[in-house]
Amino acid sequence: MMKYMKKWQTQQKAVIILLLFYIPFHLWLTPGYWDDAVFAGVLEKYQFNLVQYTMDRYLTWSSRISIELLIPFLTSAPNFVWKTFNLLMIMLLYFDLRWTLKAVVRIESEKVDIWLALLLCAYPFSTMAQTGWIATTMNYLWVVALGWYVINRLLNTVLQRDRVSKKDFLFVGLAAFYSTAFESMAAILLLITMGIIVYSYKKKYKISGLVWICMGITIFMLVYIFMCPGNQLRPLKDAELWMPDYYRLTFLDKIRVGIGSAFMHFVSIPSPIFFVLNLSFLILGIRRECCAVTGKRRSAWGLLTAAIPMILDVVWTCYFLLSYLRGERTVTYHVPSAIPAGQAEIIEQIFLVLSVIAWFGSVIYIMFQNLHIQRSVCITCILFLACIPEIAVGITPTVYASILRTTIYLYMAMIIMIVGVCYELEMDTQRKLRFIYSFCFGCGIFLNACQIARHILLYG
Repeated sequence: MMKYMKKWQTQQKAVIILLLFYIPFHLWLTPGYWDDAVFAGVLEKYQFNLVQYTMDRYLTWSSRISIELLIPFLTSAPNFVWKTFNLLMIMLLYFDLRWTLKAVVRIESEKVDIWLALLLCAYPFSTMAQTGWIATTMNYLWVVALGWYVINRLLNTVLQRDRVSKKDFLFVGLAAFYSTAFESMAAILLLITMGIIVYSYKKKYKISGLVWICMGITIFMLVYIFMCPGNQLRPLKDAELWMPDYYRLTFLDKIRVGIGSAFMHFVSIPSPIFFVLNLSFLILGIRRECCAVTGKRRSAWGLLTAAIPMILDVVWTCYFLLSYLRGERTVTYHVPSAIPAGQAEIIEQIFLVLSVIAWFGSVIYIMFQNLHIQRSVCITCILFLACIPEIAVGITPTVYASILRTTIYLYMAMIIMIVGVCYELEMDTQRKLRFIYSFCFGCGIFLNACQIARHILLYG
């Protein structure tokens, strides 16, 4: 009983940390610009005829029916309504991460609660205002939080063999209907539910009705998405607006632009979470190769592999910093040109793609060399699932407009990876490591606060 109470108190502290960080910004910010302003006029424009509104969106623009049915109401309601729900979604995201680490990655530690809270405070929340606070969060933050909640509940029926209540059927069904309206989350949920069904058959487990219901919702939404005329028309409009050269690109060109756009987000302006992740792999590799207690021989290759993620991060960040100082770029997130203008841009983009390949290769090698095999497999699967939205948006003409907010999937995977490595390093018992990580977490939270404050001052 005392152990349970202590654990609950630790989670309460983590929730309090998140609320203390995010509540002041939610009180300060003012939604209502860009897409928020457009959606705020929908109810009056259509005179509350939501059927006609949904048909128009379906035929001309989007298949995200459940999301776009709610946005007009929240953009028209008093701001505190959306702010309250958004804070709840941040809390849900924290519990999503916590459950995944405990049940899937097999990490059980009271310190994890605080680490998660601090890392979520370092997440660049200003990306959730790219098209307006309400529209962006409801399409990305809410989709991730609710979709992850569905995944956790489905995995719970297999890994924990929990009984499903009527309340679960209601809440999970509604969350699935909302989150699968977003194309990438529908694809992820389809893969997860198929994996659960195959695993259950292999183990001869009875498959919960909840799994079949979510599978049915997901398939229905995917059919709805693929048949949507608006989803076929939207790329034409996006190409005209954001990337006029899109239809001149080959498939490999689109992959190049997508990969480069995602990687440039993390290095063109320093990303604290990406930096801490690379630092974690460096420390993990050094400990394995240089620590005498491991009983292993030192390996120059092992040390180099552990250093590759950090080297790539530092070198590319310094490269962009020099570009800013020389006046070649403005201090903002950057994306690669669809068609490189000259030899210098071609070389830059080649090295960007090679850097991403090297980063993934070294990260996977380090994890499988240093972490428990089951933990390594789980984290690798989470990382590749998080890449699905990046790949999906990367090969579309909306990559320049959407890649920034889509990084939320990769950021959540990176947070899980950081916690996994910190747990392996036994950070909570190592005084020097605690100091290093506390300093990095503090700098990351401060930088995030500055970015949020800047966006609020500029836009609201």
